[in-house]
Amino acid sequence: MLEYVIRRLIYMLITIFAVASILFVVFRLLPGEATLQVISPAMDDAVQDRMKAAFGLDKPLWQQYFIYLKNLVSLEWGRSFVSAQRVIDILQYRFWNTLLLMASGMCMTLVLGIGFGIIMAWKRNSSIDIGGTIAGLVFQAAPPFVTGLLLLMILSYRLGLFPTGGMYPAGQRPDGVLALLMMPAFWERIVLPTITVGLYYITTPMLIMRDNMLEVLGSDYIELAKAKGLKPSVVMFKHAARNALLGVVTLASIMVGFAIGGQVVVESLFSWPGMGQLMVESAASHDYPVAQGTFLMLAILVIGLNFLTDVWYCYLDPRIKISSTGLA
Repeated sequence: MLEYVIRRLIYMLITIFAVASILFVVFRLLPGEATLQVISPAMDDAVQDRMKAAFGLDKPLWQQYFIYLKNLVSLEWGRSFVSAQRVIDILQYRFWNTLLLMASGMCMTLVLGIGFGIIMAWKRNSSIDIGGTIAGLVFQAAPPFVTGLLLLMILSYRLGLFPTGGMYPAGQRPDGVLALLMMPAFWERIVLPTITVGLYYITTPMLIMRDNMLEVLGSDYIELAKAKGLKPSVVMFKHAARNALLGVVTLASIMVGFAIGGQVVVESLFSWPGMGQLMVESAASHDYPVAQGTFLMLAILVIGLNFLTDVWYCYLDPRIKISSTGLA
């Protein structure tokens, strides 16, 4: 087990290094001149030289690359070309905002998706199965902005049950994540975007869980468990559901990555200051430090989740444990 974890950890670090190198090259191949964001052509030549030196733009590209790699390790990711703020400070604020929203949305997606998938497989070809499949496909086909707008129109504007957007009331910005979580107003505002995210992604884990359950329920060991006289609930959850979870666990880490990177619409609709908006804004303005940091932080998160998924596999599937220790 330990050998397997160490090997996967090494692969993860190599992947992060490769992604960081690719990001460095890609953002410098984009059309446009990054220095125009911080250095006006109207400035004196001496002032322009000092500005370039301050942002590290006076050095050859290969030197900028090695400085970039060194700073990544020390978390000195530079300053924004646009606002001159430290990139790590910008990312820290935006990252937790997006992570809170995506964590709540993914919890709803996985808990309800897995639960409904189990029930649909157990009630195969029933009205529950057919209705759940149709509802899931409708939710997946509906763009998030349509679902979000309907929720806002009905639950906010018509019924007045939830605020229309934002993370907290104007002028009441909390000092840190813990203070934010202690605000009742925050929990009121996270409900609608959570439902929007959850409904859009719920179909995939639900249908995969259903198909995996149907495959597992036809296995010999399930028939043996039934022959032993075990309760249907024990057969369903202890024997069938655990093995059917393998496919969903793999999917979950990928879904989280897409959810965090693809929630520009949801964050814009509900005025949620997250990383989705930051990625688009920084790339459009050629703010290289912020763009690189945003994409790299997202990549690290996805790669880290894949690493945790591989380790979690060892718990769900004992065959991986045996293989990782060289016994099979």
